Amino acid sequence: MISVVVPTYNEAENLAELVQRLDGALREGYEIIVVDDNSPDGTAEVARGLASRYPVKVIVRERRGGLSSAVVEGARAASGRIVVVMDADLQHPPEIVPALVREAERGCLAIASRYIKGGMVVGWPLARKIVSRGAVMLARLLLPEARGVKDPVSGFFAYSRDCIAGVKPTGLYKILLDVLAQCKPACIVEVPFVFGRRTRGRSKLGRRHIFDFLRQLLVLSRWRPLKFAAVGATGIGIALMVIYALGWLPPLISTAVAIEVSLTSNYVLNRSWTFADRQTPFLAGWAKYHLVTAVGNITNYLVTNGLALLGLWIYASYVLGVIAGYIANYVFSELRVFK
Repeated sequence: MISVVVPTYNEAENLAELVQRLDGALREGYEIIVVDDNSPDGTAEVARGLASRYPVKVIVRERRGGLSSAVVEGARAASGRIVVVMDADLQHPPEIVPALVREAERGCLAIASRYIKGGMVVGWPLARKIVSRGAVMLARLLLPEARGVKDPVSGFFAYSRDCIAGVKPTGLYKILLDVLAQCKPACIVEVPFVFGRRTRGRSKLGRRHIFDFLRQLLVLSRWRPLKFAAVGATGIGIALMVIYALGWLPPLISTAVAIEVSLTSNYVLNRSWTFADRQTPFLAGWAKYHLVTAVGNITNYLVTNGLALLGLWIYASYVLGVIAGYIANYVFSELRVFK
């Protein structure tokens, strides 16, 4: 038995074709679980009508609770050992489902991927492509569990019911990130697919989705980017206190000592708090941290002066330089120091 979980909201126009194509792809030994968030367009009624001809179960929730919780609820109602998660808008082609199921039956998390060889996106404007690629980049940077995955934000995948049914959603929409972080699958296989145009209905992507995605990344990363920034702020205070305490020394000496003390303080705090879940050798990490902050300082310097030469107000240039330096410091700390 294969259970296909389809979360829906206002997909009445697409549901019949989706069910028919799934039936053609799977033939037998499957069920389709439609989890509808009380769509005003009659999606649940369409699903109930299809249940007279196809193995369709319908779960209707009184309020919109988000795609992720709908997937978990559907998985808990599933009869199959393998659960396939997909959208109802036909941008996830049902014909790919058997390939995902084959990999999932081997015990792997099978992800339908737009970003491996053979996969692609059709019909997106440039802005949408940039947002999607940026989301992938952020997920792979902030979540070690996502680093080996080319499309960690895909909404089309198959895995064991036990895992998906046990997930505790940290966001409203990107359930795959929770599966990666919470289930920690021993094996991941990506299957290429073409993400097609939506021919009926409207896309639901909006600012709410973007903000929720960013919040979910912060939760799953244990708020590391914000912790890293807070530690950097304490370093400024520590450096100023050292300069004050060593006011009797020449400034060349007192500032050098202050920089070194603040760098070491930042390293210790990041090692014991920001990246507490990583096993970082103390001295090797300390040396790498000095190199990383040098990269950040150089980035700050180059961005500040480059923008100033282009005519931007020097103070605004410096603020942007600080932001660029922070990003460089965090990226290299995440990937090289506290691995």
